[in-house]
Amino acid sequence: MMEAVAAAFARVLGHEVSLRADTPVEAYGPWLDIAVLVAVALKESTGIALSDAQLFLAQVAGDLATALEANSR
Repeated sequence: MMEAVAAAFARVLGHEVSLRADTPVEAYGPWLDIAVLVAVALKESTGIALSDAQLFLAQVAGDLATALEANSR
């Protein structure tokens, strides 16, 4: 799922990004400014929707990957 998260960030930011599970979601700008855009990109690429709470509570990229995995079940 980390690949999907990295691809979503890249789509929103307009350039390739290198993310690890411990990369802070704030590494590429104010998270709350881009969270919804990343969530839309993830939904379009994976078909998995994240809740507002999951987005708000995410601190690192791995939190998003974990949320995607949890919502895919």
